[in-house]
Amino acid sequence: MSWLVSSKILPPFFRGEPPRTGMNCNQPVCWRVLVGDEHIGWAVSQAVPGAEGSTELHSRVKLDNVPLARMAPRWMSTVIDNIGPLELDMRSRTTLDSLGNLSVFETNVTVNDLPSAILMKGTVDEGKIRLRLQYGEVVHRLDYPWPEHAQLGGKLTPDAKLLQVYTGRKWQKEVYNPFGGPQGAIEVIEAEVVGEEALLMNGELCNTRKIEFRSTDTTGVSSEDRRRSVVWVDEEGYVVRQEINLMDVLLRFDRESESATAEIAPELLQLDEYATLSPKERAEAAATSH
Repeated sequence: MSWLVSSKILPPFFRGEPPRTGMNCNQPVCWRVLVGDEHIGWAVSQAVPGAEGSTELHSRVKLDNVPLARMAPRWMSTVIDNIGPLELDMRSRTTLDSLGNLSVFETNVTVNDLPSAILMKGTVDEGKIRLRLQYGEVVHRLDYPWPEHAQLGGKLTPDAKLLQVYTGRKWQKEVYNPFGGPQGAIEVIEAEVVGEEALLMNGELCNTRKIEFRSTDTTGVSSEDRRRSVVWVDEEGYVVRQEINLMDVLLRFDRESESATAEIAPELLQLDEYATLSPKERAEAAATSH
């Protein structure tokens, strides 16, 4: 339980197989979110023990003064029309069973004072992920094929680590996007480690490997328009930066220090309210897993 691994540990250099992702259980990760040089909010995630040997990954993205009118697809116009800069609060919980396989995920998006502007819930059952999507008062139900041991990532939640990343490596993964509408709620994206790059992070030069994520749908779309995000991973496998193209806005996620994360994460995640187990039960479960 000391590591969250969202796929089975398979031969790490098998071409096309995703790299292992990991998060130290009970250790939060926090990201400063920027548009250009303007700090607009935070993203934070943490894995904790769940019921019956499961693991829960809790994440929250809380943004202020977001130019969402530029970011939102047309189908959301009735929700956000003429309300200017927005506050966006997206809270997610992903549950992995005792074998590390995806079981359930839930996402709740609040825009300004509109509670539950978007609700998304997915349950894995008999080789399918069954989705319930609610946008305002409109509900959609969809089924997607779901391979055993497949990874699921969130469009606005960076991975904490990507292990054994090297130039030229390629893989695919599924990403859920609550802003994608019924047809784009889950998208298969392809990743490629395109090279190495030095970044200035917190005043120090950091050697990284640069990964580009693109849509696998090439129909009438340029290579640039297919790009969904860019990730920079340091030499120890920690994701230090991620840039996400969300409609016409480029969001940048810069990883915070452990000391800053320790102050920010508890207030944002509110695990005592949102985690399945109580603090005492989580501590007991973590202790018995070692």
